[in-house]
Amino acid sequence: MTLLDAVLSLSEAPARDEALQRILRALARVTAADALSVLTAAEDGSVGVAAQIGLSPAALGMSFRPAEHPRLRRATQAAGPIRFLDPSEPDPYSGWLLGSHGEIHPIHACMAVPLHVQGRLAGLLTLDACDPHGLRGLHDEDARVFAGLCAGALRLDAGLLDARPEARRALGPASRGPAPASGSAGMQRIEREIAVLAPLSVPVLVTGETGVGKELVARALHERSPRASRALVIVNCAAIPAQLVESELFGHRRGAFTGATAARAGRFEAAHGGTIFLDEIGELPLSAQAQLLRALQEGEIQPVGEDRARRVDARVVAATNRDLRREVAEGRFRADLFHRLWVYPICVPPLRERREDIPALCERFAAELAAELGAGRVDFTEPALSALAQGAWPGNVRELKNAVERAVLRRTITEGKSAAGRAIVVRREDVDAIDGGAPERSPAPRIELPGERLRLADALQGQPVEPLAEALERARREAFARAFRAAGGNAATAGRLLGLSRSFAYKEAVRLGLIPPAGPRKR
Repeated sequence: MTLLDAVLSLSEAPARDEALQRILRALARVTAADALSVLTAAEDGSVGVAAQIGLSPAALGMSFRPAEHPRLRRATQAAGPIRFLDPSEPDPYSGWLLGSHGEIHPIHACMAVPLHVQGRLAGLLTLDACDPHGLRGLHDEDARVFAGLCAGALRLDAGLLDARPEARRALGPASRGPAPASGSAGMQRIEREIAVLAPLSVPVLVTGETGVGKELVARALHERSPRASRALVIVNCAAIPAQLVESELFGHRRGAFTGATAARAGRFEAAHGGTIFLDEIGELPLSAQAQLLRALQEGEIQPVGEDRARRVDARVVAATNRDLRREVAEGRFRADLFHRLWVYPICVPPLRERREDIPALCERFAAELAAELGAGRVDFTEPALSALAQGAWPGNVRELKNAVERAVLRRTITEGKSAAGRAIVVRREDVDAIDGGAPERSPAPRIELPGERLRLADALQGQPVEPLAEALERARREAFARAFRAAGGNAATAGRLLGLSRSFAYKEAVRLGLIPPAGPRKR
């Protein structure tokens, strides 16, 4: 689990330097290195120690000019991991190693990996072992993975994170479909996870309910990766007939089965050099899962009807709304494939746990439809936006998008004017019921029978009907009150009882008047 621990460092560490330190600690547990460090590149070409283990504390912040150090010069110019075998080359850390009383013995193991962010050198990862064979167990590919994590941590710097226009677009307004907003803590966490994982080639499993935007996360991982210039191949595993899954994914030779009149490349070959997104991976039959496992482990596929395997380089991102652990326990999903995919799962929270994102999403979806209608802009009245923010939205972002579009169209039709060039103001009556249910339909012409109204009044006598909005608000208040009583007023515990985040539970409790708002902090 060391690799997972290192990846978690990127999303959980409060700052770049702490993330780097955690990654080095994870690397130290799997190597015999006596000293590890991350150096960051400055604009003047120098490199400085940003994080280290095994060096004198005074080494932190120390700066080197690669032109004056042959090993650092070669490392900054290398394309990948480089091992230094020439004992005549001086080691920059000689005399700085903890426990060393002088220069490091020339015969020792030394390795460096350049850290690249968005095509430019961002720093170096270095490892030193006094034992000449101390780094033999660290393969170059493993070193690249940890270097990628360090580069991801460097992206946490304001000057590097999302600097590319295409990276900003990946989860921004220009993306197609219901992109996840990033105002909530949950989505900010996902932004950090994407920044870390995108440069790597490790498989990623995206989990979450239907409609939360799992495909958008996959697009962001691809568009922010070094593979962005190659294809992103999207496969809906649930839409492929079971008997054709292997042919669709891995291809087939001519005559391999009835109807195979010509050879055909599969989706994996189409994604060579790029990314393949396997949506609804839990729907794959077991036979195809075995082939997929081989593609992940060995980088090989075997088209149906062929005797030889083919090499393929495609980064796998998978998504599911199923509980794969339960699928494994019940024998519908291979345990070895599950563990291979579960390197680092990204869990996209449902919309009900990030309601603070709803206003921004509504404005974005309305703006997209306004552009199609040729309208100047779309605004929401406060009651309309409040109703949308309180919706249950079991279909999550996808359902919210449909509801916003219905509301805009409903207002346009109600006003009976062309939307071109004018502002549209969505009102509360244009919005569906706040439970996120089916839209109200225009009533059909109807003839009321004699005495029907009187019979209805008699039936309801003594049974007052509460408006739906008031009934839901009352039920909401009672649920929050019970949870906060059971939690002793603790918002985090109450949130867990309600299945909500701590911040949302606290905000709702304040809105409902159950707890007082926090006062200004004293300085």
